[in-house]
Amino acid sequence: MKDIGLRVRDADAQTDRPEGAAVGGATTLGDVLAVLRRQCLPLVLLTLLGLMAGAVHHVTTPKQYYVAATVLVDERPVALDQEITASIPFARNDTSLLNEMQVLRSLQLATEVARRLDLHNEDIFVFPPSSLARDIISGAKGTLTGLISSDAAEEAQIAADSAADEARRLRGAAAKLQRDIRISRIGMSFSIEISYIGHDPALAADIVNTYASAYLDDGLNANVESTERTAAWMRNRLAELEESSAAALEEAAVMRREQPQNVMELRDLAQRAATLDALYQTLSARYAQISLQGSFPVSNGRILTESLVPRTAALPKLWRTLSVMGLLGLMAGFLLAVLREMREQGFRVSSDIHTHTDHAFLGHLPRMEPKSATSGRPQGQVPPQFLWAVDMPQSTFAETLRNIHATVALGATDGLGRVLAVTSMLPGEGATTLAVNYANMLAASGARTMLIDLGTGDAGLREALNLPGSAGLIDVLHSKAQVSDAMRRLDVTGLDILPAGAGRRQPVAADIVYQRHLRALVQELRNHYDHIVLDTPALGTTADVKAMLGLLDRIVLVCAWGQTPRSLVTRYLAQEPDVSQKVLGIALNKVNMAKLARYARPGWPESYLQPNAHNA
Repeated sequence: MKDIGLRVRDADAQTDRPEGAAVGGATTLGDVLAVLRRQCLPLVLLTLLGLMAGAVHHVTTPKQYYVAATVLVDERPVALDQEITASIPFARNDTSLLNEMQVLRSLQLATEVARRLDLHNEDIFVFPPSSLARDIISGAKGTLTGLISSDAAEEAQIAADSAADEARRLRGAAAKLQRDIRISRIGMSFSIEISYIGHDPALAADIVNTYASAYLDDGLNANVESTERTAAWMRNRLAELEESSAAALEEAAVMRREQPQNVMELRDLAQRAATLDALYQTLSARYAQISLQGSFPVSNGRILTESLVPRTAALPKLWRTLSVMGLLGLMAGFLLAVLREMREQGFRVSSDIHTHTDHAFLGHLPRMEPKSATSGRPQGQVPPQFLWAVDMPQSTFAETLRNIHATVALGATDGLGRVLAVTSMLPGEGATTLAVNYANMLAASGARTMLIDLGTGDAGLREALNLPGSAGLIDVLHSKAQVSDAMRRLDVTGLDILPAGAGRRQPVAADIVYQRHLRALVQELRNHYDHIVLDTPALGTTADVKAMLGLLDRIVLVCAWGQTPRSLVTRYLAQEPDVSQKVLGIALNKVNMAKLARYARPGWPESYLQPNAHNA
């Protein structure tokens, strides 16, 4: 029996979850569609940019014309070749055709065509027009080469002097022609297609037609040269046979006079002379046949079709250029979208809060339009952004504040006033706006509410709300003023506000006396108010909130939508467990409601929110 090991894990135990893992496990089609929705702008823009670049490239690219000629290769093997072909015909035939294709691709034939057409003096062939993109690339490459090499001018002069040499220019034109010409077999036949793409249609047609005729002429010349070499060898051999035969006859005559009794040697000499004579006659007949064949050389091929001057350009093709450039633009847009997704480090949807912090998600606070500066407002006028929840009770902003209040009420355990701190991780994330709106909403509902500004600078609620007077919380804690003298009331909602006061002070965490007096003040205010809302400094910049934990019932953490780094919030709450226990939940502020649904999977709450709900 094999032992079976079981691993039992406590259901309540916290498991390590990789940062950034989506709720629901692996990436789904919904995730991909959500990414495409929110990244559609770079995809569309770069695709359109690619199409525009393709259109510009098509317009600025010189036209090119395709021409082709067809040559049929005839095979006229000798008797020995016929015997070999009878046994392995396909191998022999294919080999011969491949040999002819190599002749067509040879530099020698390209040089002959370049010489006939004087291509090395044709500017459109030697210096063909190029597209705008190629000109830009060539210019950049030339500039870079000039910066790197100090001998560029000297090399250019040497190149110019060398270019004056006609033989060298002819070889250069032939090499270019050999590179650009295309030789291909047509199916399984013995027909070869000679094709070329050039900027001048007439010159392109002349090139392929001249190539075909030069190939046939090359075959004729090769046959003539082969026949001449064979005939020359036969003439030399006939002369040698004639001399050998004459020598044998003369030797036989001498021996017949001087040694008539030597019958055997005379017979051998006579037989040798007869053999040489027969070989001479045979070789002489063959020489006459070859001489006659050399007088009438036969080409080993013929031209099937000649190229006509094309009327329409083959390149560039608009659809091909647009397709390639559009695809490149789409790939660039996809790469940009991936980079933008990798740069996404903020909170966007409720699942981000649950995944990275294990805290409750309190709701979305839509982004408000910036208001004009309050310094020029009349005394007593409250800026509209601080009364948003009161003036628009059906908006998403007000609904989020009501959700925060309901969550606070669920956690209440006594009848004393609830002390709620509103803070953020970094300055400028909208904690003050949320605190003022929340306190105004409670006060407008009839609850006795106090809002205390615990900011450490001169600018605070007094300036933001245009409150009169100069005394504030600092004066109260230092026994320079009474609470009733420092407190201000908003007539619109009946909210009592205790501003921070004028003058700078040291942080709460460094002032023991301040902490003791503040603790006593809050305990006293608990007996007179249903709700006490504290507008506190940011968690990531000061330790004030940590120093005041004993005063607080709960903390509402405000994070800017898509801006507050998730890693910063996660690490802070993990390293400060006492603060984390007090955190009621996290609210996302400055949310772009029109783009929110792009970050949600189908079926998530954010996919059902109305983009204009904050204006309701």
